Amino acid sequence: MTRRSPTSELLARAADDPAVMARFWSHVRHPAGTACWIWTGAISDRGHGRFWVGDNRVVIAHRLAWAATYWGQPVPRLLSHDCDNPACVNPAHCRAGTAATNRAEYQARAGMPGSPLNDIRGARGRAEALRAAARSGMDLDAAITAGLSPLDRDQPGLW
Repeated sequence: MTRRSPTSELLARAADDPAVMARFWSHVRHPAGTACWIWTGAISDRGHGRFWVGDNRVVIAHRLAWAATYWGQPVPRLLSHDCDNPACVNPAHCRAGTAATNRAEYQARAGMPGSPLNDIRGARGRAEALRAAARSGMDLDAAITAGLSPLDRDQPGLW
């Protein structure tokens, strides 16, 4: 039997508690036009959702969404976002990674025109803008476009 880390155990207990999960899902929006599930609660300096699960314990929101979706499986120590949106809690957009693979993916995608990683507001600023748009029902595309530099916004596709 695989032994879980204390954090994985904490996430499993939270994912198994209907009251905790009802409170958690109340902070998630599914805006039209995107497959991302936007976290509308507290946000860390890196733009990831933060969620209090009790006893002054805070977890990363997308890790709890992963634990709830893949209940019974150990939660990976690091989850990489394929969508490059740290405010996204859609487990389908996350996969197990390492610090090294996460850095390599960041470096490979950060220079791509229009990449969310190029947002001039930074990860937290982007997450705050997306959170505000999702909370108010505003156009998510407008919130995304507002963070793009003219080069990223106006760069035509190559094919």
